[in-house]
Amino acid sequence: MIDLFRTSITEVFEQHLGMKLSPCHNFPMQNGYKAQIPFSNRDENSFLATVWIQKSTLKKISRILLFENYPDEKTLKDLTAELANFIVGHAKMLASDRNLSYKIETPEFIGIGPLQKKSHTLLYKIGNRCIALQIKEQNG
Repeated sequence: MIDLFRTSITEVFEQHLGMKLSPCHNFPMQNGYKAQIPFSNRDENSFLATVWIQKSTLKKISRILLFENYPDEKTLKDLTAELANFIVGHAKMLASDRNLSYKIETPEFIGIGPLQKKSHTLLYKIGNRCIALQIKEQNG
């Protein structure tokens, strides 16, 4: 499953947003915007995907998707949730291509804060700013 998300985040950023990803080797200590989106597979295993992204990267995405150079806080929060939806939705499409079934729920902005160290963290950077996608099993 983690490979689906690795492919998804890469394709979303590189193919859809035109932003080149590279590995982020240093765990970021700054605050970032966080959104979560629950999803489950056909075996009814529940998971939670969390996207963590820094404000400067969100502003770049705002310019690309919304043509907005100076997004307000509400826009940045909404954009974080939509980015989580985009990444997990793209992973769902990739899973479908492999005859795997996933259901996704509504994304939710959960706040601004540091990235927590967790075992299933995909960590990339755009320029000199890191972004992260974390996958956590909810049951089992």
